[in-house]
Amino acid sequence: MKTILTILFLFIFFKVQAQNTIFGKVVTEKGEPLPGVNIYIENTYEGGSTNGDGKFEFISSKNGNQKLKATFIGYKMWEEEISIPNNEEINIILKESVNTLDAVTITAGNFAAGDEKRASVMEPLDIYTTPTANGDIMAAMRTMPGTQTAADDGRLLVRGGDSYETQTYIDGLLAAKPYYSKTPDVATRGRFAPSLFSGVMFNSGGYSAEYGQALSSVLVLNSNDLAAEDVSGISLMSVGAEANTTKRWQNTSLTLSGSYTNLALYDKIFNSSIDWEKPVEAANATAIFRQKTRSTGLFKAYITTDWGKLAYHVPVNTETQNMLLANKGNTVYSNLFYRDCFSEKSCYKIGFSSTLQNNKIGLDEDDVNTKEFIIETRFSIIHDVSEGIKITWGANQTLNDYQQDYNEKLGGKYSMDFKDHLFGAFLETEIKFSKNFAVRPGIRSEYSTLLNKWNVAPRFSAAIKTGEKAQLSAAWGLYHQTPQADYLKLKNKLDFEKATHYILSYQFGNVSKRLFRAEAYYKTYSDLITWQYGAYNLASNIQNNGDGYASGLDIFWRDRKSIKGFDYWVTYSFIDTKRKYKNYPESATPYFISDHTLSTVAKYWLNKINTQVGMSFTMASGRPYNNPNTSVFNGERTNMYSDLSLNFSHIFYIGNQYSVLYFSVNNVLGNDNVLSYRPSGIADAEGNYSLIPVKRDLKRMVFLGLFLNF
Repeated sequence: MKTILTILFLFIFFKVQAQNTIFGKVVTEKGEPLPGVNIYIENTYEGGSTNGDGKFEFISSKNGNQKLKATFIGYKMWEEEISIPNNEEINIILKESVNTLDAVTITAGNFAAGDEKRASVMEPLDIYTTPTANGDIMAAMRTMPGTQTAADDGRLLVRGGDSYETQTYIDGLLAAKPYYSKTPDVATRGRFAPSLFSGVMFNSGGYSAEYGQALSSVLVLNSNDLAAEDVSGISLMSVGAEANTTKRWQNTSLTLSGSYTNLALYDKIFNSSIDWEKPVEAANATAIFRQKTRSTGLFKAYITTDWGKLAYHVPVNTETQNMLLANKGNTVYSNLFYRDCFSEKSCYKIGFSSTLQNNKIGLDEDDVNTKEFIIETRFSIIHDVSEGIKITWGANQTLNDYQQDYNEKLGGKYSMDFKDHLFGAFLETEIKFSKNFAVRPGIRSEYSTLLNKWNVAPRFSAAIKTGEKAQLSAAWGLYHQTPQADYLKLKNKLDFEKATHYILSYQFGNVSKRLFRAEAYYKTYSDLITWQYGAYNLASNIQNNGDGYASGLDIFWRDRKSIKGFDYWVTYSFIDTKRKYKNYPESATPYFISDHTLSTVAKYWLNKINTQVGMSFTMASGRPYNNPNTSVFNGERTNMYSDLSLNFSHIFYIGNQYSVLYFSVNNVLGNDNVLSYRPSGIADAEGNYSLIPVKRDLKRMVFLGLFLNF
């Protein structure tokens, strides 16, 4: 018994001797104590945390040299080798991290929707519940500053830029045909559903070197990852129907959907300014596959195809002399994307996208058949070199295979085609010198086999915090774009069109509460395409002789805090722009420009009845148009444009799945907005041309939808 007690006593003695006290204090660089700091010995469970005075103390059973670590949100990790036992106080000074939650972010030109962006202003749900949007991403983006109302167009027109100057990307890959086919006087809409995407980044200028071939802006859509659960749905709408189903397995999900649209009945109920021969009829089918390959790896496959046709009479010489314009076509878009990481600090993205579009336009008895096949492959690699330095680099290759046949009723046939390989590469570095100051220099270079020319585009942006919730951002960059297919099919000895952006932005607040933003910009154009009418009304004398400028001020305000359940935003844009391009005889403001645009969107959630009511109001100054009876090109203006739209969304449940009853009315007041005037093709006896007003196809759009999920 005595022996056992002796052994037990010695064990307790040596155990107590092995327990060493580690103590000290943690302060900031300014000497202020930091409470709640986590202190521990590497690869052990031994440690503690600091108290209100920044002091810590814990017992360790270790001996010899050990690595002590200290971590705290918003500060760089501290580590140092200490010798145990150590009877001296350990003084730790933590330095602020440049990647804190309130660190500066470069936001010049950028409006994003996604958790990773502090400049987020619009989420997919916002798009669905914006009254004027009717579920169209592009229409919702037109409530953002820097865009034009474009009620007769439907495409994004950004800061003086034509519609072709904005490119759309899905998961970083080109979506070459983001809109349904555009015909005169009928507004088109985007072909991608907002529900497919977790984030939307609309960049109105000064965008990253990762993207090219856009003189004005880029719209980047980030698709959803794995579907959350099994769900199926049926949508019954006043313009058609849709069905979808989603199946979720452990690491895989599959979504299938299809829709059909027919405006024939709608056209009989509501009066249209379009003289329809065949109202819009369209169908769509989509498949989405997601596979998680490992903890950091995810594969996405997306394919969608749509078919549609329409026909209507267009005034040509007088309001009573018409031409039958018909449009029939189909488009197939596919997107394959994979992302993964080499290590904790190095990740990559690789992908492939293709667009195949067959489109036939009938002009009375003549027709124009156009086939385009556009393929892009792209990869990018992101390195976190250190806490404050991130390098992104990559390359892309885009093939554009274009063919067009013009068939005359008398038997003549004319064919035009071209093929272009565009190679691009970029390098961009983001450097955070502190949490208050960051810069992002970058460079992009491209080569076109058709033009046989290189371009080099340097870009630079920076941001500095001016307060706890305020910052200044600036951006400068050079941007290039190959001429449009309408010119390349006739002449390929051309050069890239060019634009230079200068942007200064001030932002204050937080998007989850209140956010104010003001942005001034100046943009110059050079080497724009100019042409004149030639034989068969085709463009001739095509040159890079055009130029222009655009300058303006965009203001954005969003408030989600002042009234519970109430969310609203207000945007105002002023622009001064002129350009000489296309067949303009002189430098002039383009026909799609309103100098002043005001847009307001407001939504209120009625919790007791699970209903949201919404309102949007848009007002824009008159747009220029050309009156051939005067001597000044584009010298006259339409009257002011205004549109008040309302909607409501009622949510109810079938089982544990929510469903929605949705109703909206666009242009509630029925304003008879004249968007432009088209001169008749024949002058009267005195040499004057009559003017034919161009209006939106429907004065008032009424939409009713029942969206059932089960």
